Amino acid sequence: SLGLLYQWGRKDPFLGSASISSNELAQSNAEWPESVVSSEETGTVAYAVANPMTFITMNSYNKDWYFDGEGSTETDNTRWEDSSHKKTIYDPCPAGWRIPDNIWGLAADAESSSIRHTFDETNMGMNLSGVYGDDSTIWYPASGGRDGDKKGELADVAVWGEYWTAVPTTYPARTMKVNYDGYVDINTYANRAHALSVRCIKD
Repeated sequence: SLGLLYQWGRKDPFLGSASISSNELAQSNAEWPESVVSSEETGTVAYAVANPMTFITMNSYNKDWYFDGEGSTETDNTRWEDSSHKKTIYDPCPAGWRIPDNIWGLAADAESSSIRHTFDETNMGMNLSGVYGDDSTIWYPASGGRDGDKKGELADVAVWGEYWTAVPTTYPARTMKVNYDGYVDINTYANRAHALSVRCIKD
């Protein structure tokens, strides 16, 4: 109902919710493997590509599914690239589209890191028409996310929806978040092992 969820820098999705108001995973005919902890063996791009349905939980050093080495807080920032670089093969968006650079152009002009908007308690999300464009409906559902530290468990459906950008910070990455309390956090961040929503923009 609410789309698929992605760990930052991975091209393959994970299941989201079966409904707009529950933390019950969508149904699938496939057998999804148990999650694994990020390590020297599992926290690589090669492992992620070879095991697209395996959720890789964060390691304790860089809070990422990507493992840079024992004790290292560094990570790889090139798995998804902003528009100043060529789109990578790990970007899950279709041809002609890409993970957005920033917060859809809004953050640079914003006076604060949050704005207020109406949360639709019937449909569990926000219509950001007039904020991110002129279409009559620009829908951002409160799709929750899958926890990068808890075996990829789905949580907080109907409470918030968080959307990745291609912009890294020290080791998390920038996001935009809509909240049930009517706040839109336009310049926030999340650990890259979490699986969150993606809203592609035209390249």
